[in-house]
Amino acid sequence: MMDRKRNEGLTLIEIMIAVAIFAFVVGVTAVTLVSSHNNLQVQRERIQALHACRAVIEAIREKRKDFAVSDDNFNWEGFYAWINGKTSNDWLSMVSVAEHPIPIPDLQISVDCRNMNGEPAGGTNNPVQVFVTATWTSIRGHTIRDTVATILTSR
Repeated sequence: MMDRKRNEGLTLIEIMIAVAIFAFVVGVTAVTLVSSHNNLQVQRERIQALHACRAVIEAIREKRKDFAVSDDNFNWEGFYAWINGKTSNDWLSMVSVAEHPIPIPDLQISVDCRNMNGEPAGGTNNPVQVFVTATWTSIRGHTIRDTVATILTSR
């Protein structure tokens, strides 16, 4: 009689354990999906910010031509004044929608020029290092900062 009862089906305890295991697996899967979605969004924002930085560097390279006085002379003071006179909104206005299709609400762009020793550029420093930094707050509330750098010469 004891053997017959053991083979008749599942007990309530067994069903509850199976449901608990299933609920745990579903919960872990849901948390993983939500987390990966947030990480994907942060990476999309990072890519867009880096594209914006590259567009700013390209605009600076194009504008550099306007400060060439002759083949051998370059108006570095005017060039630095032009860069230092720009605000984040000015830099962002140089970025087209095609280059920046995903809006990042609080994206800030800053440009810093340094000489080859890492000191602030001025005078006739040639070449000059240009650092374009994008700063924004991610979907998780973390401040993210990415920098793109290049070296410019008077030619």
